[in-house]
Amino acid sequence: MSRLVLLLLALGLSACADVGDGPRAAVEAADADTSAAAFAGAALPIDTTQSRIEWLGAKVTRTHDGGFEDFHGTVHLDGETLTGVDLTIDAASIWSDTERLTGHLRSEDFFEVETYPEARFRADTFEPIAVADSVEWADATHRVSGILTIRDRSNRVTFPARVDIADGRVTAEADFIIDRQQWGLTYPGQPDDLIRDEVRVKLHVVAEGPALAANEEV
Repeated sequence: MSRLVLLLLALGLSACADVGDGPRAAVEAADADTSAAAFAGAALPIDTTQSRIEWLGAKVTRTHDGGFEDFHGTVHLDGETLTGVDLTIDAASIWSDTERLTGHLRSEDFFEVETYPEARFRADTFEPIAVADSVEWADATHRVSGILTIRDRSNRVTFPARVDIADGRVTAEADFIIDRQQWGLTYPGQPDDLIRDEVRVKLHVVAEGPALAANEEV
């Protein structure tokens, strides 16, 4: 192999895109959580005008960002203790930074939204973090664990998050990486522009009780 070829190969590898650094969620196969078991405490509706579900993906040549526009759910609070999150996402509301990619993501190669119109996340464990581990997000206050279902494939995911609770209002932030292959999103991309398996998920969730909202309007 000539020196020129080696140089071009090295330059190509150095230019490869990725989703950046971040904590990787622990993932275990699980049965879909379709139970209607109630969480303890009050159900606070997620404020979709303030909340965001975003993602970052990458292939060899570039990164793409996007998210979901339509979702709804509740956060459950027992006093000052978070007891549950139940979130349903409209899969067809996925968006990206290019129209062509958005259409492809809705197709059978990815989310197959006509067959699987919804994704769901139901979290039931919120372990406080006294001192953030060096391998985790430095701002994290809790390890959150729950069942994430996409394309009828369910896995328990555990990831660090920052949770703030004050006066009946909950704000949660998370930024972590998952492997799309574990939810059956296996489309490889083009032979000369393969898609990375890693997807970065960024969550910003705000929920508050109706009593607090009413007081703020006065």
